[in-house]
Amino acid sequence: MRWAAAPGQQPAPYRPPPPPVKKGGGCLKWVLLLLGGSFLFCCCISAAVVESLDDPLDWKAVVPAKDTASLGVALMPGDLSPKAARHYQWRQQFLAWELGYGVSPEVHEQVEDDFATLSERFSYTPGVGTAFTWAPPVSCHKKEWQCVFDALVRDNGDDIAPLTELFRKQQQVKNLDQRELTELVVTFVQNITYRLPTEATAAFGMLPPVIVVADGSGDCDSKALLAVIILRQLGVDAVVLLASGLGHAALGVALPVTGKKFPHGGKKYAFVEVTTPGWALGALPPEYDVDRAWKVIPVAVP
Repeated sequence: MRWAAAPGQQPAPYRPPPPPVKKGGGCLKWVLLLLGGSFLFCCCISAAVVESLDDPLDWKAVVPAKDTASLGVALMPGDLSPKAARHYQWRQQFLAWELGYGVSPEVHEQVEDDFATLSERFSYTPGVGTAFTWAPPVSCHKKEWQCVFDALVRDNGDDIAPLTELFRKQQQVKNLDQRELTELVVTFVQNITYRLPTEATAAFGMLPPVIVVADGSGDCDSKALLAVIILRQLGVDAVVLLASGLGHAALGVALPVTGKKFPHGGKKYAFVEVTTPGWALGALPPEYDVDRAWKVIPVAVP
């Protein structure tokens, strides 16, 4: 039996970098002062639009999104009434999306029962705050979190598959490449409400992926694992990034994007923050940019 701590922290909200200060020449300065009010009005609107491109949380007030595009409704089981679905709406740059996901009470209960069985297998006992004690099986030595994540995938993967199919259909309709598809999935997961689990059915400081989407909230590792399952089912190479010492977890994707990356198995996984809307692929919150703090956790997703 030994102590462990669950990740669960949330970074500060995304803040775009300040626009650069431009210095103009003397002649240009006088010319600009003589321009009419209508020109200044146009400039203000144009500047607002340009600045808004750097801040997906603010530009919707300047440039409204087009009509919301629905990805559809995913249900488990398939004959469940659509009224049981929880609906999500989110924005991705100039686009607005919507989808629904619902599970029956029986599926919800089964997922929780499977999670309880997993916690018993690890001799999980909650402690104070995010601390807990556990005794992982000998077969999980030096890969304790990987064992937990793999078990959750086995118990939740089939129930997440209908949700994944909604993204797959959109990929086919819009001919999305892997980066575009990843961004669509990431913005969805980012907009699920961030919340530390408090229910008695929680364990390891996290919630099963099905519960996160069905109930509408989750913390960093819960949301990161949900994103990994969806992306891996879509064929995108994704992992969980874990920094136990910092109390945080994130998504990692093996895509050719700029930003912070972590090597593992001959590949480089770009950091993706999933708790808060606005963070782009590869953007690492400054408070979590700590040398040797992050570990790549591969997850087996069929």
